[in-house]
Amino acid sequence: NDQQGLMGRIGKGFILVMLDRDDSWQIGYVIPKGSYQQVRAAGLETLRSQVVEAAPELADRVALLEDWKQVSLLSVESSRCPRWFKPGLLLIGDAAHVMSPVGGVGINYAIQDAVAAANLLTGPLKRGQVTLNDLAAVERRRVWPTRIIQRLQTIIQRNVIAGGLDPNRPFRLPLAVRLMLRLPVLRNLPARLIAFGFWPVHLKKDSV
Repeated sequence: NDQQGLMGRIGKGFILVMLDRDDSWQIGYVIPKGSYQQVRAAGLETLRSQVVEAAPELADRVALLEDWKQVSLLSVESSRCPRWFKPGLLLIGDAAHVMSPVGGVGINYAIQDAVAAANLLTGPLKRGQVTLNDLAAVERRRVWPTRIIQRLQTIIQRNVIAGGLDPNRPFRLPLAVRLMLRLPVLRNLPARLIAFGFWPVHLKKDSV
């Protein structure tokens, strides 16, 4: 699936994501959890070959990958703090909820957390009277959208990505996903959910 600035390729037991950074390409090489040592033991030549298998257009540049120091391991995690606040402290963004990279929603949800916090806390802060109930209101406003998107990420991980990481069977998109991509009404829904979430927030004028 190729779009401007972003490309995704699926190989035999791995997924390749390429991000256009204008003067370079950033490559994400998705592998099954716990298999990094196996990938490293196979050697850089094997890694380069698999990259070229998924993206043949990189064949003339993959030799630039010369050392494992050029590779960074990102361990995927999805979790939430049981409570986002204490007296004098409010957690938002990654501090409150670690998001899976699926869908790239982490920054969006962090910004929405900040907007919700501004809307709910500007008044109390101006009055110099921020209570635990004020902080709890921010968590109540944001915890359910976070729960829902994390659940959706888990479903995608299990039903789409896991299939692409299985080297023993050909990858095929689930029927529900194929139907969604064919129906214009549904095709843009994932992008809207990623961009705006399940409960969009807007900055109030008196919060500026």
